[in-house]
Amino acid sequence: MFKRIIIALLLLVLFLKVTNLQAQAKTAPVKKSPTPKAAASKTSSEAGKIDSTKAKDYYLELKATVRQSKGQEKETESLPLDSVLITIFGNDVPMSKTWTNKKGKCNLKLPLDKNIRIQIFKIGFVTKSIAVNTKVPAANKDVFSFSCDVDIFEEIAGLDVTILNSPIAKITYSPSLETFQYDVSYTNKVNVELKKMYKKYYALQEAQKDTTVNAKKTPPKKK
Repeated sequence: MFKRIIIALLLLVLFLKVTNLQAQAKTAPVKKSPTPKAAASKTSSEAGKIDSTKAKDYYLELKATVRQSKGQEKETESLPLDSVLITIFGNDVPMSKTWTNKKGKCNLKLPLDKNIRIQIFKIGFVTKSIAVNTKVPAANKDVFSFSCDVDIFEEIAGLDVTILNSPIAKITYSPSLETFQYDVSYTNKVNVELKKMYKKYYALQEAQKDTTVNAKKTPPKKK
């Protein structure tokens, strides 16, 4: 009789342990493996970051040459001008600066999707500027290149250079040509006023030369 009681108690303890293990198995959290959709989402996110990094490499390389205009035959007498300060402005705030080399050349790396003003400055010379709109449709973004020449001349007394307060040229992206071009309508409009200014400049330049020659020819008065 005593043995039967002992066996019954052992069976009861074993039954309780099994029941407890089953309860723990039901309540334990199940670790889910990542679904294909979640993995695909992560891959897509990483790809987006890569594309964003590549986008930073898109820019416009502006190859500029600055020359000194010395007379009416400026096409043959323009000489490369070194040590010209080139300042890049974004929203009238200086972004970067550089100088032309001995050949009057400099390369500017302009970010896309910006309104930029490029100022050309040298002590003793008139200051000019160029406006560049680097906005490009998202589907057409790339690395672009554009060359431009700028002539500046020495300051001369009596010359009205108000026209130079505005950009002498504008450069924009052409969707039809898929490259950068001068704004022809703006250039034609400004050129009308620039020609008037140059005409006065050459007249003052000649008058200044005549005054210098006459001063040399006039003998000094005897005391």
